[in-house]
Amino acid sequence: MDTEMLKNFIILAESDSISQAARKLFMAQSALSNRLKALEKECGATLIERDYHNYKLTASGRELYERAMKIVELADSTIEELRAAESGLSGTLNLAVTPSLATGILRNFLRRYREAYPGVTVRLYEGATPYLLARLDEGLCDAALVRTPYTVSASYTAQTVYRDKMTVLASEKLPSGLELKDLLKFPLILTHRYTSMLERISAREGLKLNAPVQCEEIATCVALAETGLGATMIPQSTYSNYAAHAGKLNAAPLLSDECDTSCELVFLKNRRLSAATRNFANIVRDSV
Repeated sequence: MDTEMLKNFIILAESDSISQAARKLFMAQSALSNRLKALEKECGATLIERDYHNYKLTASGRELYERAMKIVELADSTIEELRAAESGLSGTLNLAVTPSLATGILRNFLRRYREAYPGVTVRLYEGATPYLLARLDEGLCDAALVRTPYTVSASYTAQTVYRDKMTVLASEKLPSGLELKDLLKFPLILTHRYTSMLERISAREGLKLNAPVQCEEIATCVALAETGLGATMIPQSTYSNYAAHAGKLNAAPLLSDECDTSCELVFLKNRRLSAATRNFANIVRDSV
């Protein structure tokens, strides 16, 4: 029994005779009659009482008609959903993203993506970069939107999204711009990744890094800097979002480009990208 046979039976059940059903299906009456006999043999039951005076569904016929309607509807909707998913018009996009990007440049990407593909559900997973890349490695996310520096693997391919300068924030008044040697005069509140980067730079220059507070998230660094514990260094795009929400800290650009960061959309090389993921990558590419 296949869906085509069930579709024929639905037409038979909704018609007044086999000849009427045959006309609706644009097929010979004898051919349709033979199909009905074959279906009855497969079911082991008479489905339609038919003679010169009667043409009506039996109890078994009514049961099959009700189930056939559900089966055909489910089969058709499944095919439509699969086609939509293959084109990226539906389905799910699982995206790992650092919090500073989720509240920053991702907003514009996501707005454009949702406008173009409203049938796709977007699931965001936020956290520290190692956690995000682990989700990517394990196949739990389709792509990861992260900042450099991160541990690059030969299994990754990356699409550069945005290049960011660094901004220094502090509760005290700052000059119009800061060199690295000026930055290192402050007690600093840094993420672990930026701490490692500045440790390498300061060691090379023979300078000492004073970073008494270190944490995972940029938002935590900013919140602690607001208490006057020290200065922090964050990407310019993150600062733009902070300033738009009436941030209280003073800001100055870091003039050196050695601490500049890039936002990258990272994929696994050996994993076939879903249509939803490819479409998101295209939206990101066309937005920068």
